[in-house]
Amino acid sequence: MAKDENDVTNVADILKSHFGIDRMMESRAERRSTLAQERREQRSVDWGNAQASENVQPNIKVIYEQVPGTASVPNESAFDNKCPSCGGTLAFDPATGKLSCSFCGREEVLQTAPAEPEKGYSLYDLQNNRGRRLQTTDKIIVCGTCGGNFITESSAISGLCPYCGSNSITVTGDATGTLEPTGVIPFKIGKEEAQNIFREWINKRRLSPKDIVKDSQITDLTGIYAPYWVFDCDTYTPYEGKFGRYTGGEDSYTQYHQSSNVCELRFRDLTFVASSRLEKDSYWKTVSRFDMSAAQKYDPNLLAGFWSESYSADGPATWQKACTKIYDRIRRKIKSIEDADVIGKINMQPQATNIRAKYILAPVWITSFDYHGKLYRVLINGQTGDIVGTWPKSYRSFWLIIAIIVIITLLYAYILVRILPYSPYSP
Repeated sequence: MAKDENDVTNVADILKSHFGIDRMMESRAERRSTLAQERREQRSVDWGNAQASENVQPNIKVIYEQVPGTASVPNESAFDNKCPSCGGTLAFDPATGKLSCSFCGREEVLQTAPAEPEKGYSLYDLQNNRGRRLQTTDKIIVCGTCGGNFITESSAISGLCPYCGSNSITVTGDATGTLEPTGVIPFKIGKEEAQNIFREWINKRRLSPKDIVKDSQITDLTGIYAPYWVFDCDTYTPYEGKFGRYTGGEDSYTQYHQSSNVCELRFRDLTFVASSRLEKDSYWKTVSRFDMSAAQKYDPNLLAGFWSESYSADGPATWQKACTKIYDRIRRKIKSIEDADVIGKINMQPQATNIRAKYILAPVWITSFDYHGKLYRVLINGQTGDIVGTWPKSYRSFWLIIAIIVIITLLYAYILVRILPYSPYSP
């Protein structure tokens, strides 16, 4: 018996070797792995959590261009969002795209302009503390519980932290002099629509308690503009190396060739959340998929009535994370240029030019609610309506489902044992 099994194994090995099945399987497996890596890569870019596919320290030479007139300058004037009729506070209304007063109902038409996609801060600006600065009466507020760092109106100082619901918030200084965003993605989903999205979402949650489903109205829904760094650059990469391609047949092997060439790539909208705390939050990554082409030029009117978090991860530090993404894409592009399955050895000297770092504020609705002493959080993308969060589970519903499954299983077993053997159609 053992001999027969060995003979079968030998025949199978011969067939695999003759037709090159082993190499074909390896090649397909690698292609599948590459496609999976590309999908993960695209998701990580969208979510601002790019990682290199190999443990390689990127070494990308930055070619600095001289950009005149980008010294540290203040904005033209401070922003005042007082209602001209009653002196109340004007706030941006996503439903109408206008500024509205909650006291007298007055509406003001808001004129905005699209952000120029090729405009942004250079690395030289950011490394040398240059660039346009805010001139505002808003305050910098820090939450002592979760570490949230916000820029908001003075009237919000007595409120609760929109992230964790804590009242441990303190003023650390004025926002005047901080770096001005290059663009803002306005809220497209209004508060009422966000509440409807939440109700629909919570009604579809499995095992959620009935009282949560019934009383799904949320009153502490808070709109936040979250900070993102968005990078554009052009790369020029001379390279030389050894590249291999699998060959089939009886004597299958990897055939290598030497090559030297140049790889040129353009990178646009490499997006990273500009918060050292939020970039570790998997829930936040899920709602961080925005259409950057909808960004408008920075206008404080768009922020009126909302919180905005200031960046805690600076541009140059975030650029180093972008380099890992750029480096990995260049390697894979070179692999495609050389029509190679594997790279045996490579010496590449990537150079990055026309680097632009865009500081973008993007909209997110956030709420946290307490249920039986436990805090639950929900996030809603203010542009697309994507929603993610945690919710309480009803163990009564869980055990009810288990009981129904057990009853159905026992009933099915009873039918099989007691009824089917005595069926007149039984043989």
